[in-house]
Amino acid sequence: MFKTICTLLLTAVLAMEACAGPFTVLRRGVGNNGGSGYSVDTSSAQSVAYYLASTQRVGHYGGNYAFEGVGMGGSAQAAINSCCKPRFGGQPREVGVAQSATGMFYACCRW
Repeated sequence: MFKTICTLLLTAVLAMEACAGPFTVLRRGVGNNGGSGYSVDTSSAQSVAYYLASTQRVGHYGGNYAFEGVGMGGSAQAAINSCCKPRFGGQPREVGVAQSATGMFYACCRW
């Protein structure tokens, strides 16, 4: 029984951490350049979406709101639908979508 409970807890923790999808997940603070030599503009969801598309990576960069979800997909709507969503639900306050050079769409939603 103890082993089952530990396994469930570990699975839940890993599921929360993997919220951004099966691709590279980057966690950086606002303005952090991650060693890239320039800062990521996190002033709007659209600017984060442009950065995600330019780097072709999905990652959380933070912003003005309490929760940020990011995702990618084959269309703009698929990218928005794949964004992490907060437990409290509701509609996002801000949505940004950008298309990468490979044709994939990257989205950032903020609640």
